[in-house]
Amino acid sequence: MISYTFEDILTALKAIKLKEGQDVFVHSNLGYFGKLQGAENAQELCEAFTDAFLQTIGKTGTLILPAFTYSFCHGEVYDACTTPTKCGMFPEYLRNRMDARRSYDPNFSVVAVGARAEEYTAQWTHEAFGEGSFWERFLANDGQIVCMNFDCGSTFVHYVERVNQVPYRYNKAFNGTMVVEGKEARDYAVHYVYDNTRPQDGPEFSRLDALVRQQPFFFRAALGRGNLLHFPAQEYKALITETLKKRPYFLTKTEEREE
Repeated sequence: MISYTFEDILTALKAIKLKEGQDVFVHSNLGYFGKLQGAENAQELCEAFTDAFLQTIGKTGTLILPAFTYSFCHGEVYDACTTPTKCGMFPEYLRNRMDARRSYDPNFSVVAVGARAEEYTAQWTHEAFGEGSFWERFLANDGQIVCMNFDCGSTFVHYVERVNQVPYRYNKAFNGTMVVEGKEARDYAVHYVYDNTRPQDGPEFSRLDALVRQQPFFFRAALGRGNLLHFPAQEYKALITETLKKRPYFLTKTEEREE
């Protein structure tokens, strides 16, 4: 099995131009990198990556991971303190850290550690991708996106689609039950969805991935048998917005439409 070291992680983060003070949202598949030397289990693997990110962005930066549960979408009770994330081992590890903060969105929560962790998780305005959402605040703080062993697609794309009012998605409210300060309460959450009876409107990021890789703001570094990709949210949003003006369906499974 291909192996790598903790120092290799630090070198890769430096190579993709992450800097002190940045707020970084990370999509991750850590297992694909191979064997981290000295890590005996998933806990130690996730701890090493957390330490590497925090060393790189420093005390004034923030590490943010998706902790999505889709609880209201699936008719499940959501408790920010106890509901496991469905986004893999790295977010689940971070969720269980004493210094981590998790947002109250019952479908698209995020978990954060660092300087702006409280800012990113304390406020919830029912809109997963609209005004006042995490993504809006992340963008305003010059947020950075890192994809580890994924392409250049990101959940942030749905925020950009919402801002641009794409023709194939619409707001839909999901009602459900969430636990707040130990008590159950009924509430709702708004998701920006597509009609699943129209598979042609489903997300497809291969064209976006190819486009982002051509940009001067895109950085890539190898680690083990995998890759880390980095691009800033503001430039990413501008690129998607300009492309949507010319190609309104380029983020969907079927770009060419007769309609």
